[in-house]
Amino acid sequence: MLLTRICALLTCIATFFNVLFAGYIRYYPHNRIFLRRYYTEARTERQTYDLVIPKSACGRTGLILCIHGGGWVEGSKDAYTANLMQLSEEKGFAAACMNYRYVSETVGFSDVLDDVSDALASIREAGAAYGIQFDRVLLTGISAGGHISLLYAYSRKDAAPIKPVCVVELCGPTDLEDEFYYSDENSVNHSVGADYFRGILSHGIQYTIDPQHPDAARPALRQYSPLRYVDRDTVPTVFGHGEQDTIVPYQNALDLDAKLTDCGVEHAFVSFPNSGHGCEDSASMSKIMALFFSCAEKYLR
Repeated sequence: MLLTRICALLTCIATFFNVLFAGYIRYYPHNRIFLRRYYTEARTERQTYDLVIPKSACGRTGLILCIHGGGWVEGSKDAYTANLMQLSEEKGFAAACMNYRYVSETVGFSDVLDDVSDALASIREAGAAYGIQFDRVLLTGISAGGHISLLYAYSRKDAAPIKPVCVVELCGPTDLEDEFYYSDENSVNHSVGADYFRGILSHGIQYTIDPQHPDAARPALRQYSPLRYVDRDTVPTVFGHGEQDTIVPYQNALDLDAKLTDCGVEHAFVSFPNSGHGCEDSASMSKIMALFFSCAEKYLR
């Protein structure tokens, strides 16, 4: 018992200095801040989250969950942590960002979606300790994080520990069957080898994509394509995409826009005319950020 208390105290001290040296201490008076919280018993860095809850929050409350990009094999929640502080301080929203297990021979897209569920369950418990009931979540991400956000909100909305009510994403893959992912025209394949995306997606779908027999993998690719799950009950969606994107094809965004329109789903598509995968156009970025905050106000308050 004593050892447990000592360990807990040391963890609190470490968290305090982590916040202090990161410059986040100024946010403490108005927020409850949870950094590097484990959401599974495995207690690994890849299954952690950061969470900021305004101290004014009470009762039923909405949540923003940020999911990082990195081609499913890189990246970290830490890129979002400072933004969580601002969202809470300036806009009054509870917000979290999470790590997830990188896709590998033993970790597929389904496992990543499980990580999102586990993180949401842990966040819900963290809020409950302060009398807060997280009952709706806006999922947001860029690139691979956009794909995970869309796929989770579209395919697991009925089983999620916190109900997805909206997605806002940038340049996320929506149709993994698109042959551009395996072509030499894809700038990543051109730089590091034609098998790069084929290998990652084979791990993601947990099925080896044979270039000699590509059609055999289509059912598995379709299973993890957000486009497949769009119907009249799909959550409202805001998304942006660079017209010059040479990594995730712009056609993916056009196809999502068409499918959402056909199904009568509330959505907004922001095109970045002169941008690649980084969505560099400032005017278009300002537009999608305005839509982001509009959705947060509409669906989370």
